[in-house]
Amino acid sequence: MDNVKETTRKYLKAILVFIQKRGIVLGILAMLGVGYGLAASGRPQEQLNPDQQVTFHQEEAYLQGFLAKSDHPEVGVHLEELLELKIGDPTGVPNTKGMTPESLVKKLGGAKQARLESKATTQLLRLSYGTTQDGRDRYQFEFTHRKDGYYLTAIQGYQPTSKDHLESKELKKVALASLASGKEKTGMKLEDILQKVGLPQSLLLNYKDGKTVLVLTYRAQEGLVFLTLQAQKDARYHLVKFE
Repeated sequence: MDNVKETTRKYLKAILVFIQKRGIVLGILAMLGVGYGLAASGRPQEQLNPDQQVTFHQEEAYLQGFLAKSDHPEVGVHLEELLELKIGDPTGVPNTKGMTPESLVKKLGGAKQARLESKATTQLLRLSYGTTQDGRDRYQFEFTHRKDGYYLTAIQGYQPTSKDHLESKELKKVALASLASGKEKTGMKLEDILQKVGLPQSLLLNYKDGKTVLVLTYRAQEGLVFLTLQAQKDARYHLVKFE
């Protein structure tokens, strides 16, 4: 009799433990289900206010103001005019802000393309102008975001045009290397370079080490050649590096 009672007691205890364990598991599953439901529906007090949310519609409307009305806009800006545009420091050093995209559009007209690009620490606005014979953008203007707007920090050009100089002909590297020779305290002026070898295949104008820098790329018979020029006190660009 005592054996039967002991066996029954152990059996009931095992059932109770099982029910308790099962109840804990079900409770955990229920809590997970509730949490998932809250995450899916979202709590109103944790959502951003409408004025804090940025939508693709708002971005599209902003960029639309920089675009040309024509489906095939062209731009008549020349290399010499590009050098007159103010380039700012992309690192945000005070008093070195470039011109705004609004000012550029007022000067050149609407762009062919406008787009925003997010970077790790900031956001860029790119405006493209003109088309070359091979279908590439002739000029691309890059603006870096600051607290109070976007400012010009770089210009890229492909097959740039000029008022007074023709496109470069087939060159040898030695002809370009001769530009860096001489005993002048400052290198050859940009105007003299263009007069001697013609226009580059491409250019990059940006701000580096406290000065505006112009990099010209020429295609020589032996390969690409890069000429780096800096804006000097006489407001002209002089050659400082050849590679």
